[in-house]
Amino acid sequence: MSVVSSVLIPIIKLWLRSQVEHIDTLEIAIAGKSRQILSGDIPKANVIGAGAKYQGLAVTNIDLCAEAIHLNIAQILKGEALRLLDPIRVTMDVELSPEDLQSCLKSHIFLDAIAPDAPPTATTDDEIRALLEHLVHKLGDEFTLHELAITDGGARCRGEFAIAAT
Repeated sequence: MSVVSSVLIPIIKLWLRSQVEHIDTLEIAIAGKSRQILSGDIPKANVIGAGAKYQGLAVTNIDLCAEAIHLNIAQILKGEALRLLDPIRVTMDVELSPEDLQSCLKSHIFLDAIAPDAPPTATTDDEIRALLEHLVHKLGDEFTLHELAITDGGARCRGEFAIAAT
């Protein structure tokens, strides 16, 4: 790990923890040499978390990975806001326990995204799959689903999404 990464990672962890209601564990890995990172070029970053809650969405386990991240580090050092200079693709692997999945299905974020099309409940694996596939369809080109496994009321989803330059 570079010297910059050893300073940057605790700051990023603190910021990420401030964005969620709760998280049990959070691990961050940033690849790259100090000079690269200080110039705003991060070759690869991974975020792995467990037990996260965000605005009613509960996630059992999450693994996010992005490559070729370009940030405005020089401007940040002058007091400007963080900006993503180029769009990036983020791969994700998310696991939801049956309890976390039911919590998500009742969250206002989920209901706002899928309503008024959503059935009142989804309890069987087939109902849950249909509901989640409908949500993915509504996301359109913003999200690419690679795998969706529903087992015993829980879910595992692998896919990728884009984050636009800011």
